[in-house]
Amino acid sequence: MYTVLVVDDEPANLQMVEYTLSDEYDVVPVKSGQMALKYLENSIPDLILLDILMPQMDGFEVYHRIREKEALKDIPVIFLTAANDVDTEENCFEIGAVDFIGKPFEPKIVLRRVRRTLELIHKNSEKGYVLKQDNVRDIETDKEKTLAVTVNGMDIRIFQSEIYYIEVFNNTCIIRTVNRELSVRETLDRMQQRLDGHFVRAGRSYLVNVRYVAELADDMVIMQNGKRIKLPRRNKKEIGQEILLKAGHLNI
Repeated sequence: MYTVLVVDDEPANLQMVEYTLSDEYDVVPVKSGQMALKYLENSIPDLILLDILMPQMDGFEVYHRIREKEALKDIPVIFLTAANDVDTEENCFEIGAVDFIGKPFEPKIVLRRVRRTLELIHKNSEKGYVLKQDNVRDIETDKEKTLAVTVNGMDIRIFQSEIYYIEVFNNTCIIRTVNRELSVRETLDRMQQRLDGHFVRAGRSYLVNVRYVAELADDMVIMQNGKRIKLPRRNKKEIGQEILLKAGHLNI
């Protein structure tokens, strides 16, 4: 069984992550960077989930201390943070993290990211490779397709499975994901061409991910995050049927 070291100063976050992962992994929760370094003196986990914003010693300092030790320098690290901005995310990847999870946590997203990273560790170890950040971010399977976008001049990838919906406003696409919102200068038509089959065009202004449709009313789509999207009167029935079909609830 893989061992996952989780470092976060918030007890509620530690408890949630431990509960989410403990059925599949050996989870070691610690509440400070100092405790993490102490644990690493005698143990080497397969993966580290590391909070950035912690008192006394933040996640970046912990990360650099880990990388200074020869025995620990290749342990993959996923950063955890409430600072869901592009600069923080890019900094995480620049220093060598394999992934980045924003707060508040969505348990299924945490589990999916951990599974994917550890599966790559297993595959790469069989081939004698060391897991690097690019191995994780560039992989695209049917389950984990990504959408490449440019935000503030920086190229990033978003997991399509984590997008709630995309809204166009003043020639800008607003991408709402599980834990952040991004503005991209691109048309909705072009965006739709690059998305997988889980997305449905809801009128002129929206693309909705059927994975996150909570309810389909007579003239409205209600998303799991509470967003209500009005359907055009002319073809609301056809849009509703397409959503149900792609969600697997309608047999034709």
